[in-house]
Amino acid sequence: MKRAADWLFYLIVRGFLTCLAVLPLRVAYFTCEMIALLVYLLDAKHRRIGLINLKIAFPERDVRWHKRVLRRSFMRVGEHAAELSRLPSLTGADALSRVSYEPGRGLENYHAVKTDGTGILFVTAHISAWELLPAAHAASGHPLNFIVRPLDNPYLDAWSLRVRNRHGNGVIAKHQAVRRSLQVLRQGGDVGFLIDQNIQEKEGVFVPLFGKPACTTTSVAALALKTGSPVIPGFIYPADRKGHYRIRFYPATVPKAGSSHDDDIKRLTAAFNGYVEEMIREFPDCWLWGHRRFRTQPDGSDPYAGAGV
Repeated sequence: MKRAADWLFYLIVRGFLTCLAVLPLRVAYFTCEMIALLVYLLDAKHRRIGLINLKIAFPERDVRWHKRVLRRSFMRVGEHAAELSRLPSLTGADALSRVSYEPGRGLENYHAVKTDGTGILFVTAHISAWELLPAAHAASGHPLNFIVRPLDNPYLDAWSLRVRNRHGNGVIAKHQAVRRSLQVLRQGGDVGFLIDQNIQEKEGVFVPLFGKPACTTTSVAALALKTGSPVIPGFIYPADRKGHYRIRFYPATVPKAGSSHDDDIKRLTAAFNGYVEEMIREFPDCWLWGHRRFRTQPDGSDPYAGAGV
């Protein structure tokens, strides 16, 4: 029964994305934004989570502002769905025509540390159309491998792997992240990590995000310190023209290889979180506020307790 249910759900999702893909992009955007707005109105659970997160991140703002940002963030997810529908047929030329690098904070920061045999670590977050970032970067001649958690639906997972592997990119399953990342880095390849999701205390370290402890993966810092690989914080965000985006690469952090001291790992991880926070503050409606980012706390408390989530 589960296999049949997974197959049916896969067909529904693929059918919906196929229909979106044949629509003009502006029509696809409008359709997905309206669906996302409906989800926002009906999904009380994630509204509550989002408002708690916004109160943590922006306590100086009033509830009206929180609600406006949250509503807009749902609609941004709708825009991302429209972009996902086009990824299977996205050509390199298409990607380069709609995604550019930010002047002064773009490829120059990548080329400054990328040499033959040098593997680069990227840290990024679920901001804007994050699935477009590796596709566009690969279309510029710089494929990378990125860490993903396999989807529960095996049919959707296999399809997503095919889509993500286009343009020369590779996918590394989360449970193989450290071992495979070491192999790729030693071969001079690049590896990207999304670091803005809550994890269990045993898997991470508590570092500040909006002034509150956020359990964050130590994998990037540990790999960087072990290999000496430069770490580039990189993000995609909406450009002024709808349907167009820019990639920002901050200057690389180049750690001293061989160190594995807990203080060094925590210091680097805190710095990476700082870049994530900077991007969210600049583009607050582009982040996934409905995720329980602060659920794991050092004192065992739960900021979402009592909110019915």
